[in-house]
Amino acid sequence: MRAKTKKNKLNAMEAHRLRWTAEAVAPRLAENKAKIEEMLGSSTDLVTQMYVQESFSFLLVYLENMAERQQIEEFITAPILQKMEKNIPEGKWLEQAISSSAGIRTVLHFGEVADALVTGSVLIFADHQSFAFSIPLNFMKGRTVEEPQSQTMVRGPRDGFVESLPVNIPLLRRRIASPLLHFKSLHAGKITQTKLVVGYMEGLVDQKVLNHLLTKLSGLKTDKLFETGMLEELLKENSWSPFPMFLSTERPDVAASALTEGKVVILMEGTPFCIIAPATFWSFFQAAEDYYQNADIASLVRVIRLIAYLVSLGFPALYIAVTTFHQELIPSELLISLAAQREGVPFPAFVEALLMEVIFEILREAGVRMPRPVGSAVSIVGAIVIGESAVAAGLVSPAIVIVVSLTAISSFVAPYYSFSGASRLLRFVLMVIASTLGMYGMLIFAIGLVIHLASLSSAGSAYLGPLAPFELEEQKDGFFRLPLWVSNTRLYKALQRKQESGGLG
Repeated sequence: MRAKTKKNKLNAMEAHRLRWTAEAVAPRLAENKAKIEEMLGSSTDLVTQMYVQESFSFLLVYLENMAERQQIEEFITAPILQKMEKNIPEGKWLEQAISSSAGIRTVLHFGEVADALVTGSVLIFADHQSFAFSIPLNFMKGRTVEEPQSQTMVRGPRDGFVESLPVNIPLLRRRIASPLLHFKSLHAGKITQTKLVVGYMEGLVDQKVLNHLLTKLSGLKTDKLFETGMLEELLKENSWSPFPMFLSTERPDVAASALTEGKVVILMEGTPFCIIAPATFWSFFQAAEDYYQNADIASLVRVIRLIAYLVSLGFPALYIAVTTFHQELIPSELLISLAAQREGVPFPAFVEALLMEVIFEILREAGVRMPRPVGSAVSIVGAIVIGESAVAAGLVSPAIVIVVSLTAISSFVAPYYSFSGASRLLRFVLMVIASTLGMYGMLIFAIGLVIHLASLSSAGSAYLGPLAPFELEEQKDGFFRLPLWVSNTRLYKALQRKQESGGLG
């Protein structure tokens, strides 16, 4: 019943939109004013100002706080009133008065009027004219460009994307001063009409990937879209996989680097995070700082990240399997030490590990959701106090505290936070398998996981590429990073081809 009610409301909204899309602008100001007020429901932020003179009249319409009043008076109202005082033929005075305004366009229907208003434009209706002028004077106070919070680094640029597309696009243009950098605009969300911008490098991008993404973006069936995380879920081809299919970053240097590699970047109005597609499993172990230091150090760090990911995924399960089924794999001295620690612990290894993992996940979530000044303190103090208290009370052994702590630290090594979510989820599944089938079950799980990863695709590209299928040329910057002088210069070659064909004049 609730779904049916929602569908009826959406149908009513669509009918409302179609009605105003077909409604033409009237030549009478009073009629236009009444229709605008009806269309926007006499909203409190709707401003309609009627200017009536002996021979000429016009109507000024905009949404308060979406357009700056000072700019309206300086660039629109004052020039129009000055022109009205001069002897200018009827029908020409308004065009001459606002001809200096950048981005001016003519709208003929109220559907265009609504779109212009909600995006911050000012509408001017002239008496006896069946059209209106739309002038973009959108004014919204936003966050200034500052260092990204989610992807910090020791060496590298300190600027990050913000929630405004007019700010984010120049950040990419400033890094890639090439006419091959193209952008396409789309809208998604029946209710929100969220603006999306797709960026790519002409001549470098895979046209199949670009067409695949443009087709999916234009065919999105959703009512609302507020963040790129929602867009990732809608674009995901295998919705039940815990692994992210797209890279998400708020760093312009990362996005610019992806563009020069032939990838597609999707920017969204209202969020500082952009989407990079296609993504591979190995790309989640690569950070922007890898390219700002020597290749040997960068390759070593990537190996450490992979080891840390495997630890975060399977270390608790390995502890459970070894202590429960495979004690012969543990050296005698260590086995005696573990047995002494577990003496008096009332729970089996699985319950012990599960209890500590759940407690840590609660502390992690509490640290993230609490106010920033106290969040980190609560999570650190809580982990120390609860861990020591649990050991002192004999509920868990000291060894499991070390295992869970190392697992937690390893989960933070991944450069992309969304990628660690898959290991957090699969860790519990693997713990259950290890408690029932031991290391044999873990081996079966590992084989199934590799098969699952091999079956995934991101924007039509293999998720395990360039390793599977193997591409020798792409190994220059795959799991290991070779020196920059070895890397190919695809952007330079594409520019050269464009110039030879006359595409750049």
